[in-house]
Amino acid sequence: MHIIRLQDCPPSTWKNGGGSTRQLLAYPPGASLDSFTYRVSVAEVDSDGPFSHFAGVDRSLAILAGDGLVLMKGAQLYATLRPGDAPLAFDGGLPLAGLRLAGKVRDFNVMTRQGLASHDCQSLQLAAGQHQLAVAPHTLLFVAQGETVLAGSAELGKQDALWLTEASTLTLHCSAQTTLLHTRFTLHQGQP
Repeated sequence: MHIIRLQDCPPSTWKNGGGSTRQLLAYPPGASLDSFTYRVSVAEVDSDGPFSHFAGVDRSLAILAGDGLVLMKGAQLYATLRPGDAPLAFDGGLPLAGLRLAGKVRDFNVMTRQGLASHDCQSLQLAAGQHQLAVAPHTLLFVAQGETVLAGSAELGKQDALWLTEASTLTLHCSAQTTLLHTRFTLHQGQP
């Protein structure tokens, strides 16, 4: 079990130069944008424009802050995403553009390289109080909304993450209504 604090992740410029991102997790360690098997990041969307092109990559996207994004595929509406919506899964090779509904947007982004890994990203809504959560190996829990979440001896604030490499059952104590983004990674045969 490893805690990842968003504030400890340095920002870097997007692949297409249109915003900034903070990488929470990448495999293998030290992998570049062209060599990762899987990657999780939080991005600041400062302007409208095309998405970075990631051919051969499956993506999931959720809105953390701001009014939301309209995703366009050419002149056609592809999807509209707002805070609290379920994560949207899509092909990273699609020629999409993001239009902010109003002002700055912060999003949560998961990517897996096709043929090497896959992922499942779900939104979990938890009321204040205690919850039991069975967690599979290679799972990231990200506090999208809420205040403090205690998982055993780990204390997570808003937009902190917990990375688990082994299966376990967690007892979570939520101090308020909480949204967790639960992402499970599966490495395909032949991957360490």
